Amino acid sequence: MEGKRPPCHRRRRRRSAERAVGRKVRELRRLVPGGAAVPADRLLLRTADYIVRLRARVELLRALSELIPVTTHGGGHADGEDDAPLAS
Repeated sequence: MEGKRPPCHRRRRRRSAERAVGRKVRELRRLVPGGAAVPADRLLLRTADYIVRLRARVELLRALSELIPVTTHGGGHADGEDDAPLAS
């Protein structure tokens, strides 16, 4: 009977897993807008929707950033003109 564990060990492991899930649910409630007001099963659906919306927002911001010209900190202009000295 080497491979068997006593029943108390299984209960302890189950309680530990339940505590871990509880911590994760509390963290999701904190992170997901409106998460505090819904039961855990709805919270998981709301979390999935929130991730999809965040991903879409990131893609939109990435696309917009590709349209905006990069400015330099050395005095360059947003329209791409240089600060070349005037010829005399």
